[in-house]
Amino acid sequence: MKSLSWEEYSGVLRKNTLHREAFKSANDLFLSEYRAFFEEEGLGRIDVSSVQGIGNYTIKWTKASLKDDVNVELKLDEPLFTVGYIFTGAFNFHRGDGQEGARVQAPAIVIYRQNSDLSYQLIESSKPYETLNISFNDKVLQRILQKFASSSVIISRLNEEKMIVHRPEDQFLGALFNQLKYLPLDKDVHNLFLAESLVLKILNKTMLLLAGTSAFADADLNKDKKQELNLFQAVMAYVRENVHKAISINKLSERFEVSPRWLQRHFSDELQMTFSDYLRDLRLAKAYDMLTNPASNLSIREVCLEVGYNSSQTFSANFKKQYGISPKHIIDRY
Repeated sequence: MKSLSWEEYSGVLRKNTLHREAFKSANDLFLSEYRAFFEEEGLGRIDVSSVQGIGNYTIKWTKASLKDDVNVELKLDEPLFTVGYIFTGAFNFHRGDGQEGARVQAPAIVIYRQNSDLSYQLIESSKPYETLNISFNDKVLQRILQKFASSSVIISRLNEEKMIVHRPEDQFLGALFNQLKYLPLDKDVHNLFLAESLVLKILNKTMLLLAGTSAFADADLNKDKKQELNLFQAVMAYVRENVHKAISINKLSERFEVSPRWLQRHFSDELQMTFSDYLRDLRLAKAYDMLTNPASNLSIREVCLEVGYNSSQTFSANFKKQYGISPKHIIDRY
């Protein structure tokens, strides 16, 4: 296992970032805008992307392919509240000894307040590690909690439990994080507005989970509503597993014996998007993963067919519009 002090870790990030600020703490780093990539002998490859200025929140996307387990020290000026989606891999937050900590394995939604008890992160090397985190300080957390009558319950859980873990299916958080993951966070006003909308929806649903309210075990939901939510989960699972096929709202309607209007209403209410946008984003996200996989030898045409596009031209145009880069340039980069 390789250990990195904060000075070593931040030094590598500073060397590889677009910005040259002398970060003094983890807060300075997380709350600053940077994009860092590094590959060190004996360590492996780490790619960190973060955006500053989505309201009061920091969005940080991390991907790592490590040659050995890496234990990173993180200095904190103040506690940070984080809601994250662990897509792949496993990690353990601990206080320094590596033993008494909170280990999480993907796929999972994680909720925690990172403080002195969780000031070290051990990233396991057995599988590639990928996570998307939304972080903010306690002042922002307190403002959010003012909107919830059960804020005392939420605070109590955050103080008593080091790491709260949920399934990506709970409150549809996994689907919302997937939207956020592939949303180009640039100067485009529409994208920034959508990103903030997604962040707020994720945090609202997170607070409901912390208060003990689950989309599948809510005393306020009647039996029909619970069945509706379970059915919509089944619809989403089917779409995810069949993105390579010709899927339409009418075919889904027939398969699950619901009306097209019912489907559109649930996509709008639960995910804040239309079915066609959801399907497009799923297909492009899968294509992005395939094109950025160094072990993949698929051509653009083959990737196009694998994600349900018949026209390479249409696929390339949609891909570039979504990510700001063409599939060809993605392949050349990786």
